[in-house]
Amino acid sequence: MQERTGILSEGARRVWRYQRVLWWLFAVNLLLAAFGTLPVTSAVGRVADHSLHSQNLYRTFDVPTFLDLANNPDVALWSKFTGSTLFAVVFFAFAFFLTGGILEAYRSSGKPATGEFFQACGAFFWRWVRLLIFMLIVLTPIAILASSIIKWSGTLSDDAPQEKLGFWVDVAGMLLVLLLAMLVRLWFDMAQVRTVAENERPMRRALARAFRLTFGNLGSLFWLYFRISFLAWCVLAAGLWLWLKVPAQDVGLSFFLFEVVLLWWIGTRLWQRASETVWYERRALAPVLVMAPVPMPETVAPALEVPPPPESPPVG
Repeated sequence: MQERTGILSEGARRVWRYQRVLWWLFAVNLLLAAFGTLPVTSAVGRVADHSLHSQNLYRTFDVPTFLDLANNPDVALWSKFTGSTLFAVVFFAFAFFLTGGILEAYRSSGKPATGEFFQACGAFFWRWVRLLIFMLIVLTPIAILASSIIKWSGTLSDDAPQEKLGFWVDVAGMLLVLLLAMLVRLWFDMAQVRTVAENERPMRRALARAFRLTFGNLGSLFWLYFRISFLAWCVLAAGLWLWLKVPAQDVGLSFFLFEVVLLWWIGTRLWQRASETVWYERRALAPVLVMAPVPMPETVAPALEVPPPPESPPVG
């Protein structure tokens, strides 16, 4: 491991080295999104293609026209989201299955073959399922906290003398919930990284050790995780700002813009996983030099040559 490069730089290098994972995820997401939008496209087209009001949506985004179209019984836009959600779940399952192979690819020094990649995917899949169950259990209190904050802020907006008190409570509460969710995500990320690196099977033990590892090094790990997340959100905000500047009838440019943002989001998530792997290798798997006894060649003392005793003179 070369310490001359930073962790983020090395993580980006590994993502680039094994970039076909990025293109696989992007292509599958694009394909599933196309299938997911077909029910909505066909339902909207049957009505909007024969309505003059569709010009209000083509030239600009007219909210009353959109709501009128969405509530049209022939469109029933909101009911079509069930099918779209199903394709989103399929993509999540696909990305979830690839996680083991992705982490193994980022951990290896070379490019693993396709067979080795999918072998790692299958080897760790059921361990990830157990980790996901534990993660949902941990996230349940956070979800309850978020629901309580929303209800409390709504009550304050109606009853508090300060009209913006409920809004600020909602903002502060959601920031707290977001921070807790990020910490949980980081904790379980490190559990996966450690499981792949150590090939550990008991997931409760992996979680316990990952908890000590994560919160014992929370400063460096969270700073690593937060910087990449911040870059992802900045590009999303820039993409939305540019989208507002694109003419409504220029559908191709809008589509291209959102695909670039999507590609960046997938890439930053892979960047996080690669950087977490590099961090673990450098901080937790740093080689410990043990002074092993060096076998010394056997030295054989040279034989002492004892001179023969002097001959005594003959007695005559």
